[in-house]
Order: sequence, then C-alpha cells, then structure tokens
Amino acid sequence: MRVKWCCLLLGLLLAPLQAKTLLIGGLLEPPLKYLDQAGNPTGLDVDIVSRIFGTLGQPFRIELIDSGARLSRSAREGRYDMLLSYSYRPEREAYLIYPAESHIIHSWYFFVRKEERGRIQFGRLEDLKPWRLGLTRDFAYTPEINAIEGDASWQVQVVSMNMLQLRKLAQGRIDVVPMQLASAFAQIHAEGLAGKLDYLPRPIRSSTYFNVWCKARADAGTPTLMRAYDAELRRMKEDGRLQDIYTKYGVPYREP
Repeated sequence: MRVKWCCLLLGLLLAPLQAKTLLIGGLLEPPLKYLDQAGNPTGLDVDIVSRIFGTLGQPFRIELIDSGARLSRSAREGRYDMLLSYSYRPEREAYLIYPAESHIIHSWYFFVRKEERGRIQFGRLEDLKPWRLGLTRDFAYTPEINAIEGDASWQVQVVSMNMLQLRKLAQGRIDVVPMQLASAFAQIHAEGLAGKLDYLPRPIRSSTYFNVWCKARADAGTPTLMRAYDAELRRMKEDGRLQDIYTKYGVPYREP
C-alpha cells in the first residue's frame, strides 16, 4: 500500500511538468547548439536539456535560429518557453526568469587575423580604438564593450548573425571581434580558418550561462518545473553526467 501511495504521489508531482510541450529557442553556435546532417538540433546545450527533461518526463521541442536579436525579440513576444544559454544582465530580467543553476562557464577573447596579432594590443579597451571592431547585436559582452555600439568615436560594425563575425575578420572587413572561445574554435575548424585567425592572450571576461525561462510564456507550473530542473542539473554535476557531455563535444570542463 505504501508503494502504491508513493507512486501516486510521484505521479501527482510530475503531472504539472507534462502539461505542455515546451518550445525552446536557441542561437546556432557549434559545438554548443547546431543542426546535424538530418537537420535535427544537437550539441552540448541541447544534450544537457535533453538529459534533464528526459529524466523529468517533460516534452519539449528545440528551435535554433541564426539571429540573437530575433531570438530575444521572439522571447519577449511570447514565442518561446525557454532560451538556451543566456548570461545574466539585469535588464533581461524584464522578460526572462533565471534558474538557480547554471550549466556552463564561457570565456571571451578578442580574435584577430594572425598577421595582426603582434600589432594589435589589448591591455585596456582604449587600445583597440584605432581598429575596426565587430559586435553582434543583443550580445552581452561587458558594459564597456556594449556601450561602444552607440559611440561615434569608435569604428564599429554591428551585425545580427554572430557566425558572420569570423568570416568578416578573415576577409579583412573588420580587425578585431570579441568571441566566445569554444564556439569560435568550432567555427574556425569547420570553415578552415585555422591558419588565418588567432586570439589575443588576455581574456575579456568569463561568465556563467543559464538556460532561462521566458516570462511571457510562464504559467502556474513554471516554478515547479524550474525547481525540478535545478535539482536534476545539480545531480548531473555531482554524478559526472554533465562532465561526460562536455567530453563528448571536446569542451574543457569547469564546473559552473
């Protein structure tokens, strides 16, 4: 009888998690999230949420697009229940709900063409003012870098698709661009840019990233689902399953 009541209680607890199929949005950023040859979403971020929601019995669907600005706009408008891999910015709390647990730490560096690596110095941000800087709209770099976008004294080119940045750099259309290390090297390897591009030795920043919920689609079951998500992600950190996913995609593991 006790077993029967336990099973009934577990079913009642999980019922809110299964009420609807979540639509999860993400930005195309190999090896973190990309489409395989069959057009299915895959990658480190995709595997993490797949493992968590598979354990919880929560149906979901992932949609990957190539514009960070469009992704954020769609989240505000109520298209998505969740977004993959967002860093924390206070202004984002107007339309996002952050969980307690992060799943990855990203380090950012300035990338340059190899032949310019000795000429372009980065001790402080002002050192880069003589150079053409590429920025991606709606990306959270640092407050100082984000402020440059509207500063006419800088030579800034802003795009919506982050995957264009390294191509523009290799073609000589910009001189320096801030990029997240793991995804930058994945693109460099995939597009044969290894002999053309390099990065400056001083990191810009390291930040924790979260899979976030969208306020426009949150409902009465969202707090329960978020608590279950946090608990399962903590277990994955403790039992090594999170590190195993990192190893699968060749991403160095730092526990977030």
